[in-house]
Amino acid sequence: MPEVKLTTFVDFVIASGTPRITCIRKAKRLYSQDYKPAFDYWRLLRNQLVEMHEQNLGKQHLDDVVNELNDSRKVEAYQKCIQTYKRWMGRKQLAWMGCSTADWKSGHLKVRVNPELGLQINNSPYIIKLYFRAKEPSKGRLATMLYLMETTLLKQSPHVTPAILDVHRGRLIKPTSAVQGIDVLLEAEAAAFVMMWDQT
Repeated sequence: MPEVKLTTFVDFVIASGTPRITCIRKAKRLYSQDYKPAFDYWRLLRNQLVEMHEQNLGKQHLDDVVNELNDSRKVEAYQKCIQTYKRWMGRKQLAWMGCSTADWKSGHLKVRVNPELGLQINNSPYIIKLYFRAKEPSKGRLATMLYLMETTLLKQSPHVTPAILDVHRGRLIKPTSAVQGIDVLLEAEAAAFVMMWDQT
């Protein structure tokens, strides 16, 4: 049974044609080797954001992130995201409440749904997945991610709102109306993923 991260499966779902083969091959390479922090571009900022909220350290905690970078090529991208994230925080009342992971299973596929932040935002509870890619997320990507978050994480915490924080644009994206038939679609996509995984 393939076990993959949320982003791996979502990348496959929104791809079409031969790029799907690339998604599978990339995923098989990724999961066949040990995790290497050096290849996780946003690891440092992601961890610092969690630490800041968990320990209630304040916005200034993020200023130290850039000083810890070993790769000077990351500095500009990190600085932009930090500035945008601070603007998003603004004067909101933010309190850490923690979050956990969950698995979405369909057939022989297991997808790990792994949000990074559990926050009370102005007294409303949210479980948040951080989106770091520079390209704005498509409607299909957002619908898929939010559906998988809703169907797994809300079983554990039914009174929270799952959301995606587009870090580059400082936008918190929450579920709106459900996409009719998305459950059947994703079950079919899971079957296709497993078939291509086994034969690629």
